[in-house]
Amino acid sequence: MTTDTPALTRDNEGWIVRVKMGGRIQEVRCTTESQARYFAVVLAMNPPKPSKLRN
Repeated sequence: MTTDTPALTRDNEGWIVRVKMGGRIQEVRCTTESQARYFAVVLAMNPPKPSKLRN
């Protein structure tokens, strides 16, 4: 399972962190840039564990 580099973007309401993990896009909204950078590091360093459920 690979984790892509998180993308930080700014909109009218704050900051958005998006990262693709395991085929899904995870999105976190933050009010400050420092919060967004923190979540980007956390999401990049801690990929989710593989699901035990089978499709």
